[in-house]
Amino acid sequence: MSKSVFFNQDFISIDQVKKREQIIELFKRADFMKKTVEAGKVYEPLKGKSVAVLFYQPSTRTFTSFVAAAQRLGAYVTAIHGMEEFSSVSKGEDLPDTVQSIYQTTGADLLVLRHPDNNSSQVAAEAAPMPVINAGSGKLEHPTQALLDLYTIYEHFDMRKKLDVVMVGDLLYGRTIKSLAKLLSLTDPSSKITFVAPDELKAPRELVKQLKEKLSITESDMLNGSLKTADVVYMTRVQREWFEHAGKLDEYEKLKDRFILTRHMVSQMKKNAIVMHPLPRVGEILKEVDEDPRAKYFEQMRSGLYIRMALIEAILLK
Repeated sequence: MSKSVFFNQDFISIDQVKKREQIIELFKRADFMKKTVEAGKVYEPLKGKSVAVLFYQPSTRTFTSFVAAAQRLGAYVTAIHGMEEFSSVSKGEDLPDTVQSIYQTTGADLLVLRHPDNNSSQVAAEAAPMPVINAGSGKLEHPTQALLDLYTIYEHFDMRKKLDVVMVGDLLYGRTIKSLAKLLSLTDPSSKITFVAPDELKAPRELVKQLKEKLSITESDMLNGSLKTADVVYMTRVQREWFEHAGKLDEYEKLKDRFILTRHMVSQMKKNAIVMHPLPRVGEILKEVDEDPRAKYFEQMRSGLYIRMALIEAILLK
């Protein structure tokens, strides 16, 4: 394998990806990882390497898939979930000092970070002697989620197809849709994106302006009208934690059930359309939808393992 453009580089924003071909190469490696895992084969090119996984926010899927990805590649893994409680952060240590401490105590070759501050990954990257992967930073970005989302989409659709993508729910605080929309604007600028959200949770104006320069963007506060033509319906939860932090729980209660996807609604979609969700869900997709073949959110989770294996390998392996 030739040296990747990701080699020894931080991966903290989708904006770092400049060419569609870079994504295609990464997806080819993810395909290889998928075949290897499904065949039960051992592939450990990173023996002797060390990966630190530090999460300041709760996570099930992202945390476990990063840990599993690094371990499957043969790397040593130091993983701390709940940094604010189970580390010197509880004593007031700042992020740059924590990053240095992890590097010195573990000899980590790579740091994977999730943190509630918008600029956390950039701060960590500036302080870290090793590359940093952004596993979710504040309300702004979740670039590896965007990669696995797009990988899931392109397992079902030709990369040359003009896609009709509907993104639903919390588009203001949700970081997954921001990263995915940016990625689509690079890989498939002929796509159409419909943002469906109440006024209080509309996508940030600057993001919409930026995206409109590259692809077709429509905004709506109604979901039903977008379902019949959609290739992809990407649901998101209304995120209680951000409302709680802002002291707006009353507003959360008003908005949390605004969009609920039912089996009947999914039945109106095209036969080859897919339903996605970064999870966890808290009621916006009824469990009855799980039985529909268009429901791909569990498959989407598995994509995370392959993509993160591919990215870790690309950063650490010459």
